[in-house]
Parts: sequence; structure tokens; C-alpha cells
Amino acid sequence: MNQRFEKWNEWLSVIRDDVEMCLEHREIFCGLMEIVRRNSNLQIQKNNPFVRFMGNTYKAFIATTVRRQLKRNQDNSFVELLCEITDTPHLLSRRRFVDLFPQSKHKEADFIFTQKFSGTDKDYVDLFRVKCDLKRLKALGEKLEDFTDKRIAHHDRQPPKSIPTFKEVDACIDCLVELIKKYWFLFTGEKIEGDLVPVLGDWQDIFREPWILPDNRLSIDIPE
Repeated sequence: MNQRFEKWNEWLSVIRDDVEMCLEHREIFCGLMEIVRRNSNLQIQKNNPFVRFMGNTYKAFIATTVRRQLKRNQDNSFVELLCEITDTPHLLSRRRFVDLFPQSKHKEADFIFTQKFSGTDKDYVDLFRVKCDLKRLKALGEKLEDFTDKRIAHHDRQPPKSIPTFKEVDACIDCLVELIKKYWFLFTGEKIEGDLVPVLGDWQDIFREPWILPDNRLSIDIPE
């Protein structure tokens, strides 16, 4: 059983990397859209092919990542992790959680476990709460999964039921962030503070200088 818990720990680290990557992409995409919005040239804001390309690329990346997190019987999937937890909830026990903290914090940790994870005085995580997390993640990601299956990974004869909006993409990311914070704390006793966005540095510096100078026009060499 310890082997299964170690596997979950490894999965959770990979899932966290995926979530952070989603947040990084969102930070850059939203920043790029703000740059476009502030530009005084209104033509740039009206159906510009580059802006459209960036929007499609961003949406495709997030949809593919969400699809990966919704897969059953697949390593490093959030849905598979939550399903396995519902099969063996006793591995996430009150005693295991409390022991993550110093002796002086055991009483507080016991209270936190009841409040956040068990809901009662049960000795392990509450199955109903885990199933609610699972249901919410699957419901929010369903449209992105359908879109990815039928228009990104494949081009199905049956079109997707609808194209995900940026608002729906955001909702999926926010759900993943909330869940990774919750289960990271449950597994490790470490709280993830803030919004989890990785430190990106000054990614906007590439926009502060002209990309195409008058004496350096773009030329495209087509390979033979």
C-alpha cells in the first residue's frame, strides 16, 4: 500500500507541473491580449491573424492538458488519481496527515483534517468530498475534452458539441489550481500560497524593440 501512495505522490508532482504550465500560458496570453488592447492602432485589434493564431494556440494547449488530466487508467491523470483515492481512501488517513506536522501542531492538524478532508471524526478522507471534486473536474473539462478529441487530436466527422470559450477555459484552469492546492496540502502538509503562477521574468521585453527593421525584411526560404 505504501507503494501505491508513493505512486500517487509522483503523479501529484507531475500534475502540479501541468497546472503551473497552464497558469504560465494564461499569464502570457492575457498579457499579450492586454498589449494588443492598449495599442492605438485599432486594426491590430480587429481580427488580426497573429492574435487569432495566439488565441487558437492557447486554447488548444489548455484543452489538451485538461484532456490529459481527465483520462482514466492513465498515469499522472488527476481523474485517475481521484478514482484510486476513492478505491483506497484509508491510505490518506488522519494519522498520516497529523504526523506530517511537529508534535506541537498535532491538535491543530487534527482539527484541519476534520474541517477540510473528513468532515467528521472519520479516520480517513471523506469519499463524498473526493467524489464531488472528481465530478466537478469532469463536468468542467467535458467540453474541452470533446473539443480536443474531435478537432485537435483528431478531425472527427462528428463535430464537437460546441467550441469552448475562454471563460470555460479559465474555469477549468481555476478548478485544477484549487484541487492541486487541496491535495498537495493533504499529501504533504505544505500549503501552496498565492496563485501558483511560476516566476516568468520580463517576458514582455521582446515587444519593446521592433522585430522587423526596414533593412531586414522577412524572407521565407522554401526547402527543396
